Amino acid sequence: MVSTSVAEVKCSKCNNIYETNVVDHIDLSEDREIIKALKAGKANRVQCPKCKKVMYLKRSIVVNFEPENRIVVFDPSARNNASKETLIQDYNSVISFNETLSEIGEEMEFIVISKLDRLKSLLEEYLKQYK
Repeated sequence: MVSTSVAEVKCSKCNNIYETNVVDHIDLSEDREIIKALKAGKANRVQCPKCKKVMYLKRSIVVNFEPENRIVVFDPSARNNASKETLIQDYNSVISFNETLSEIGEEMEFIVISKLDRLKSLLEEYLKQYK
């Protein structure tokens, strides 16, 4: 399942501001079609309706690697330890909300990555194991 939201984007070429759907969350056990776009770095590819400029948005995508009990946040802008730690703290805050979430959270491996190559290798491992 792919979960999307609407984001406002400003074109880097013509400065046109427009709204577009962007990917926020992917559950690989329910939707493997998106893997190709993820591996190519094109999951959040947008095109300006005015000038047709193609852009790749640098925003977080949460990837649920079920049944591996692994959640990966792919965020190209989380390149330093402080930004990664902020995302980890946000996750810990959410799972500490109640007892059920805490139990599930303890069973999950939570990883924050910023490099597309690392995401590609995780996706390739997943595909080999769960084809």
